[in-house]
This record gives sequence, structure tokens and C-alpha cells, in this order.
Amino acid sequence: MSEIRCEALPGVLAEAKRGGAAPVYLLYGDEFLYKSAFKTLLEAIVPPRQQSLNYEALDGATADIHEVVARLNTFPLLPGAKVICVDDTQVFYSQMTIDDLVYKSREAFRKQDLKGSARYFVRALSVAGLSLNDIGHGESDQCLALALGKSSRVREEAVDGWPRQVIDWCLREPLSVSAHGEDADVLNEAITAGFPKTNHLILTSESVDKRRKLYATIKKIGVVVDCSVARGEKAADKRQQKEILKAHMRETLGYAGKTMALAGFEVLYEKTGAGLRNFHSELEKLIAFVGDRKEILVDDVRKASEKSKQDPIYELSNAIGERDAPKALLLVQSLLKAKLVPLQILSAATKQVRKMILIADLMRVASGRSWKRGMTYGTFQKAVWPELSRCKGAVLSGNAHPFAVYKALVHSDNYTFEELGEAMGILLEADIRLKTGTQDAGLVMEDALLRICGTSANPSTSPASRPNPFSKGA
Repeated sequence: MSEIRCEALPGVLAEAKRGGAAPVYLLYGDEFLYKSAFKTLLEAIVPPRQQSLNYEALDGATADIHEVVARLNTFPLLPGAKVICVDDTQVFYSQMTIDDLVYKSREAFRKQDLKGSARYFVRALSVAGLSLNDIGHGESDQCLALALGKSSRVREEAVDGWPRQVIDWCLREPLSVSAHGEDADVLNEAITAGFPKTNHLILTSESVDKRRKLYATIKKIGVVVDCSVARGEKAADKRQQKEILKAHMRETLGYAGKTMALAGFEVLYEKTGAGLRNFHSELEKLIAFVGDRKEILVDDVRKASEKSKQDPIYELSNAIGERDAPKALLLVQSLLKAKLVPLQILSAATKQVRKMILIADLMRVASGRSWKRGMTYGTFQKAVWPELSRCKGAVLSGNAHPFAVYKALVHSDNYTFEELGEAMGILLEADIRLKTGTQDAGLVMEDALLRICGTSANPSTSPASRPNPFSKGA
């Protein structure tokens, strides 16, 4: 059928809504971008009210390809279209994509996302046909030589020893390296043979080798959507990066009722680079930073950046809210190295948990039925905030900003109310241990954060099942 850029997706969505959905779609490139594209595509094919029965999501890292084919050939439970999504599939990986995977591993590490960095690294090892035992006891440059070969551009930049730290983390967890088989050929045969016309397959991947037969088959029979963002330094690459980021900025600020001049965008772009996820995160901070003011100024971007650099506690609070234990532990280590007093770190963690308890309790008595997991900020402003704003002065502080309340709600959804209560008890215990004991402060904080973020008695709130566009009913 076709191969398009993500900017041309509205035409594909319109066709799908008219009943002309393709049998198979491949969305690849920037994770943040293709997840946004996926959500709109899913809703165009299967209405939200039918997704609980006519939408099946599979994890590409663990899904058996024969199970995928079996589901493709099973008719939907409800009359109408059915979507099977294989999220983050690895069938397009090859020796050509190893360099890209390790580049992403390094970038995640630099952003203190150790879990994400490890995820990319073990995939690179899988494609290279290596195990963690093969490289677990070597030096960093030897590890990369084994995984990538001597010509890798990423290997040349590994002067800070980041692979060694990632490998050590993988061995401690421990993570396993899956076998990289011939799943692509099996899936290619199934798509070529055909499946019920009611059924539609959506594959997502961050990296693809366009030389694979499966890629050519999907391009011929279905639709390939390129959601990649150029990483180069050429003028054409920079221009593409900026156009994608500007479009996302306009959409995000529009939902929040904000505007920002082009000069502000340029300052923000210089800070974040082309990564859409990082750019979006900084936009969210700016929205909260300016409060009720409609216009975001250049000075706001600079001041928010300074605040972020001076106050990494903000990042720790977010990591706790997102229930991201590896990131929280990495941030604690960084804060302690920066000579921050342990009780200051504990105070920030306690403040974050208290905030989630207050907002969760508030939602039990006011507007609880209006709030839905995965709700966008724009919908929150229209459906939930008007009711919550009536609580100002009683439960909410008079200067409570809607975006700050929205973020607290999103974070509180990652825990049950009982877990939040237990978290406060864990932090109280840590406070006593820090003030009265002789134990290492870092170990005390790490133990507390692991107990709070690392496990969950309720599967619906575990870190592995936090709200995302690929969840049923999202």
C-alpha cells in the first residue's frame, strides 16, 4: 500500500474511520511519537467502547510469534474490527540495528534511566548472539568490541565507562538475553497467506532493518509509518527535528491553554535536543512553572532550566511518583555524591508520598468518578478540574495549579491507597534509622525506595502495568 511519514497520518486515520483500514501497520522510530500515533490509529479502527474485547496487546519482547499468528486468525468477540498489537517487536532487528540500540542505551544512561538503558543493551546483545556471561567480566571497551565490532561509532564514545555500569546492573537484577530467532519469516508467511478481513495487525518498533523481507511485505500489503526523528547535525536534519518538536509543542500548549514565542522554543530546543520524550517532559515542567499565566516567556524557559539543574530533588519526586525504582536509586546516589543531607532527600520523598495520599483521598470524595486512568491534561481540565477547583481553600491550597494537581493524580494512580499508607510507614522507619542509627545513609534510602517503588501487591498498579497507550482501554 504505502510508506508515509507520521505527519501524513491524518489521511490514513480518515481512511481507517471510513472502514478502509489496512490489514497490517508498522509504526517505527521515536518511541514517544509512535505511541501517540498508535493511540489515534487504534481508536480509528476499534472504538474505545469495544477495545476491552476487540483489542489484544502483546509484548514484543516475550510474545511467541506462533501465538501472534493464532490470534490473527481468530475472529473478534464483538462484531466489527479487531486489532492485535505487538508492542516493541524485535522481528525487524538485525546486525544493522545494533549500533542504533546501543546508541539509545547510552542516551538512556546519560538521562539516568538505568532500566531503559539495560533494556536496549540486552536487545543489542540478543541480535549480536551474545549473552551477559559472554561479556560480564570484561572491560568496557572489550564488552563493546564483542557486542558491536571494532567499527562501531558508539564504541568510540564509551570513554566514561557507561557499558560497565549497565552490564553490572543487568547481572544484579538479573536480566536475561532472549534468543534472536527467525520470527520475522514466520510472520511474513502469515501476512502473505492472509487472515480474516475483520482483523488488523499493528507492529511497533524503535529500530528496523528495511532490507528484511517482512518490511517489504508490509509496505506492499499494509502501511509503514515512519515516526523517526533525525539525529544528525546537518541543516536538513535540524529542520526536521524542529518541525516535529514545534508541532508537538503547539498541541501540548494548546491543551494547557498556553502559548510560547518562537524564541522560547529555540532556548528549549537547545536544552533538550531532538528527543521528543525529554522535550515533552520539559514542556510539562514549564506549564507547571508559570502557573496561571497564559504566556510562557523566554526567561521562564531559562529559569525553569536553572531550577531543574539546582534542584534534582524534582526528578527524584517524579521517579517516586512514576514508581521507577532504578531511576530513583540512581538519583539518590547522585544527590548523596553532591553532598546533599540525607534528611533533605528523605523529606522530599515524604512530601511526594504525602501529596499522592492527599490527592487520592480527595478523589474518593470529590470527582472520583470523573477521573479515568490515562486521561489527558486537556480532558482533565474540562471534566475534573471544575469540580476540584471548588475545593480550593478547603482541601486544596488557594494557589493550587491544575497541572500540578493533574500530575499528582497521574502519580497516585501508580499506587493503591493502602500502598501509599505503607509508604509513609516505610519513610518514618527510614527517618528513625537515619537519626538514631549508624547505618549508611545511602543504604537506608535505597532500602526505603526499593520497598516503596520496587514491588506491588496489586498487579494493576505495578510498575510493569503503569498506564500507557498500549493498555486496553487506554
